[in-house]
Amino acid sequence: MKTYYFFIFLITTLVSFGQTTLSPGDLIVTSLIADGNDRFEFIPLVDLSAGTVIYFTETGWIATTSSWRSDDLTEGVVQYTVPTAINRGTVISIEEDADTNGQINLPTDGSVSVSNFGGSLSFSISGDQIIAFQGTPPDGWDGSGTNPFSAPDFIFAITSHSTAWHDATNTNITAIPTGLSNGSTAVAVGSGEGSSNEYDNIYYDAVTNPLTGKTKAEILALVGNAANWIGSDTEPTTWKISSFTLSSDQHTNSEFSVFPNPVDSGVIKIQSRIVGLKTINVFDVNGRAVLSTQLESDVLDVSSIQSGIYLLNIEVNGTSTTKKIIIK
Repeated sequence: MKTYYFFIFLITTLVSFGQTTLSPGDLIVTSLIADGNDRFEFIPLVDLSAGTVIYFTETGWIATTSSWRSDDLTEGVVQYTVPTAINRGTVISIEEDADTNGQINLPTDGSVSVSNFGGSLSFSISGDQIIAFQGTPPDGWDGSGTNPFSAPDFIFAITSHSTAWHDATNTNITAIPTGLSNGSTAVAVGSGEGSSNEYDNIYYDAVTNPLTGKTKAEILALVGNAANWIGSDTEPTTWKISSFTLSSDQHTNSEFSVFPNPVDSGVIKIQSRIVGLKTINVFDVNGRAVLSTQLESDVLDVSSIQSGIYLLNIEVNGTSTTKKIIIK
């Protein structure tokens, strides 16, 4: 069993070499426009290395089974491959042609392709979602099987179907993906809590709530607040966001160091430049909490956790990060 997980770690490391491995909240999605051309914008809150691959899907998530709706991604996926190094705060617009299904009009640099892991995007005016994630697809995936990304690393999610999250029983709704938190790394914008209280289009109101000069934690708090979004059933004209500069202390991930990783001693050291009590939560790949505790020291005992891949969430005085860890 330990050899198996080490093999997964080795393959993941080789595949992601040269890429930026993203954690929840390392990018934000700031719009979903279903009227007219299908469009959305996303903004990295960390610098992205050339070659980094990020997937965006409108396929919903089922929290009770920790799986995609219908156990596949055929509803729609696009793949974004960073063409050259991108600075944090850069706004990236993705637009699909309204008449030619699957043709990407923006960006024009070829950095976006309709992934063969699912169909082309087709946002619904009855509510829809955008889920950003990374992951390692199986070799030779032809779009006909199930679960092409059985354990995705979720980064951010938005939904326009409701102000609440609902298991994906149809194409218009989604539960909150594993490892994301409503109000920071996920936001639900609708006209009510029901699964049909939707908007055609939703976008973050950056005019009233500007992002420039804010830290990463402040940006996630602003964008994660549904009250700072605008919903509309007619095509908006002022939904775009200009690129902005983050505060120099925006790197919440740099506030924490976690080692060793992989863990083979049963102990993890968690060091932080932020002084205070550490709130620790460890989740398995199905989103189940396997350890919850608070630490005054830097040492976390994980000897009771079985070998595997886990998400480690750390919070100190309102600043948090989530890191993937391997326990051998």
